[in-house]
Amino acid sequence: MGLNLRFATTARKLASAVRPLAVTTLLAGAAITGLPFAGTGILAPASAQAADSVTLTSDQQQDVSRIEDYLNGITTLKADFVQISSDGGAAKGELYMQRPGKMRFEYAPPSQILLVATGHDFIYYDKEINAPTYFDIDETPAGLILADNVSLSRDVKIIDFRRTAETIRIKLIRKSDPGAGNVTLVFQDNPMQLRQWVVEDATGIETTVTLFNAEEGMKLDQSLFEFKRIWIGRGN
Repeated sequence: MGLNLRFATTARKLASAVRPLAVTTLLAGAAITGLPFAGTGILAPASAQAADSVTLTSDQQQDVSRIEDYLNGITTLKADFVQISSDGGAAKGELYMQRPGKMRFEYAPPSQILLVATGHDFIYYDKEINAPTYFDIDETPAGLILADNVSLSRDVKIIDFRRTAETIRIKLIRKSDPGAGNVTLVFQDNPMQLRQWVVEDATGIETTVTLFNAEEGMKLDQSLFEFKRIWIGRGN
């Protein structure tokens, strides 16, 4: 395979397999899973106008505080996930999270992608070509949920708030780059639980990640949050 074709193939994989978690255009210029390739939203042109923040009622403000308390109260979490992109990409796998700072997205075959937040770095790893890319976790969307003190007002602003009998949906943009994209967090209420997020990049492409069979508070193997390259022929 020629070098240009390999890069093109890798870019397509990044766009379809990683954009979801990515929330990238929202909270960073990197991603909770986005990378610097056209199609991930990183290099896409920003929208000309960003939405204004909404004025919350006192009840809505209480709901936001409850969500912040819920996220801050998570110690560990694991779940199955399915991600679907409006451009046709689809993937599934398992999510592991340990707050603060640690997360792992284990994509199911045939995907060769692994995403690991070690507590310091957020790593995108393409196993097929043995190519890791490193990001500062605080410069990714993952940093929003994995922070020591989760806040939905410090670095982001709420541009839409919707409540149904069973769910709460909050749409956020990054204050420092409001035209880059947005993310919608969807929570089940009573009991509170993160169920889904929807990322819209600056080009309008949406990626939805839905969590299933979520569990919280269990002990997780710390090796889940360590990154090791796969060296073919050296044993692993």
